[in-house]
Amino acid sequence: MTTIDTRSFDSADEPFQPAPEEARAPLLPDPGFLWQVFRRNALLVFGLFFLVLLCAAAYLATATPMYSATASMIVEPASGPVRTSEPVSTGMIPNTDEIDTEIRLMSSPLVAQIAAHLYSERFASPDGDPFTKEEVEVVAARMTGTTRILRSGSSKIIDITSNGPDAQFAAATANLIGEAYLQSQIDNKSQRSQSTQEFLNERLSELEHNALTAQAALDNYRAARGLVTSNSGTNAEQEVSNLNTQLASARAELAEKQGRLNAARQQLARGSGGADVGAALGSGTIASLRQQEARASAELAVLTERYGELYPERRQTESELADIRRRIQEEINRVLSNLQADVQTAQSRVASLTASRQTAIGAMTTNSRAQAGLNELTQKAEAAQAIYQSFLERSQEGTALRDSEMPDARFATRAEVPKSPYSPNYVLTIALAIVLGLVVGFVGLLTSEYLRRGVQTKRDVERRLRLRYAGAIPTLKSTVKGRQALEAPQDYVLSHPHSLFAEAFRSIRTFLMLSPGKRSRAIAITSALPGEGKTTTSVCLGRTAAAEGLKTILVDADLRRRGSSELLQYESDHDIYDYLLRDTPIEQCIYRDEMSGLDILGSNEVPESGQNPLREDTVDKMLAELRSRYDVVIIDTAPVLGVAESRLLASTADRVLVITHWRKTSIRAIEAVVDMLIDSGAKVTGLALSQVNIKKYASTGDGDVYAYAKKFRGYYNN
Repeated sequence: MTTIDTRSFDSADEPFQPAPEEARAPLLPDPGFLWQVFRRNALLVFGLFFLVLLCAAAYLATATPMYSATASMIVEPASGPVRTSEPVSTGMIPNTDEIDTEIRLMSSPLVAQIAAHLYSERFASPDGDPFTKEEVEVVAARMTGTTRILRSGSSKIIDITSNGPDAQFAAATANLIGEAYLQSQIDNKSQRSQSTQEFLNERLSELEHNALTAQAALDNYRAARGLVTSNSGTNAEQEVSNLNTQLASARAELAEKQGRLNAARQQLARGSGGADVGAALGSGTIASLRQQEARASAELAVLTERYGELYPERRQTESELADIRRRIQEEINRVLSNLQADVQTAQSRVASLTASRQTAIGAMTTNSRAQAGLNELTQKAEAAQAIYQSFLERSQEGTALRDSEMPDARFATRAEVPKSPYSPNYVLTIALAIVLGLVVGFVGLLTSEYLRRGVQTKRDVERRLRLRYAGAIPTLKSTVKGRQALEAPQDYVLSHPHSLFAEAFRSIRTFLMLSPGKRSRAIAITSALPGEGKTTTSVCLGRTAAAEGLKTILVDADLRRRGSSELLQYESDHDIYDYLLRDTPIEQCIYRDEMSGLDILGSNEVPESGQNPLREDTVDKMLAELRSRYDVVIIDTAPVLGVAESRLLASTADRVLVITHWRKTSIRAIEAVVDMLIDSGAKVTGLALSQVNIKKYASTGDGDVYAYAKKFRGYYNN
């Protein structure tokens, strides 16, 4: 940062120092300063903000709406719709592997093909004609690509989700995939039943032939041995045969029933309660009740894991289970009572048959050998008949099951046609766009301030450059309302002496004339680079001072550009070259500006020779004479960074005013200029900002009049 050297000032001059309260760093940023920074960059911030909103609006306008529909399937083994002799499934809960297998099956191409065929049957094709094979394959591929099948947590529910731009197709896909999966299960079970049925039908023919052959052999044996009741047989033979048969059957039945009763008594003696008695186990009613008990127990186990004792469904299931067990015990008691009654009846029958047998024993002797053969054939015939009857019953059961197969899953919920898309999310997108727009605008503001190279505010001049702030010169256009034709700045200060534009130059002149030290006579106006408004400032300062009655002269010391001379149309037989090199009297070299009364010491043209009239002796002589003749001497110099004689002019002047283009000239260039001027012994009085657009809020900060320009409208005539 540039440091002011006190050796460059007169004894009354002191280096500029910021106020103590300004020198101390505040705990928090000044809110006014932050507001100014925001207002200065408001167009950039709002531009970036609305650009982000525009991009979001374009995205929402061009994005394809995507819809999502979900159908849920619950996997559970189906109970048989027809009672059979096979063991009944207990409805166990499927494990993770089984559910994963079902998910893979749902995702298979086979299920997609079935779903596509179902879709072709229920919906019309895009062209209105029936679906072709190729179109069905396209639908199947589309369903596969838009469907996602996942397990819902750790439950036995599987979610089938379909996403796509067509809401109706998404809902239809989710439902049809589920239906196709159920259909595939039914088809698989039906195929297995069909295979079993074909095997049974083949065996039935053979078993039927065996049963008929055994029965025919039995009948032939009876006829050959006279063991059948007919006119040719005796009553005794018939009676003995019947009694033997009935007695054998009665004894076998008695032994069987006695054995059942003894076994039941032994089991009761051990305290089993009769649940494991064979007769009870063979009871169809008890078997049905056991199935109900198993189902209720399984449901109660599941409910016990999930819910507490007071859960209504759990309490209902517990009550149902207790009722089933009570009915089972009642049925067991009834079965045990029937066993005892059967034994008594069988004993009576055996006793009666035994008595009758004693009467017909004589007749039995003759037919005993024949009866033994008859019994053997009878057993064979009965065995063949029993086997045939068992296969026939199994075949009938298979036929009934084949037409009533149930899948091991069902729909928990069906997908509905979504009313609104899930993507794009308008509310979320707009909210994110607003947040992102604010962030981008804030980043743009920070970037703009970080990349800002030029001096912009009074704060920049005093704190960053540590120079006195001389004021700001607005652009003429920014001080005038509307789009009316504008005069040249040097003419406008005369035609509108009470304008804001003219007041800016009076303010700078006052700063220069009232600055510390002796009264200023010679004021050098310089800048770092060309095009910063130095010449316009010099001419306008000279004209406003002369118009107010001060005897003023403007010296155009920028001999290479002749800026002031051209602006004021300098014409004289003798110019500054004659005055400095040939000792021509100054009266012959001065041109009078009739509009303001300003005297100009300029040049008629840029000479081709390399002789430089601005030497230390000539400059000292010129300023000494001008100080004696004029109240104000304004020296328009060349840019310091490019022309060496500018430092000579600045070192001999009473005051030096540095002009810099608002927001354009870099701070480093200005620091370099100030360092060069101080090293040359120049008295740098201050720095003024030129070409300021005062229509921008607080263009030069809150410490300048332009931060309150609207409040002073009544004071100026623009």
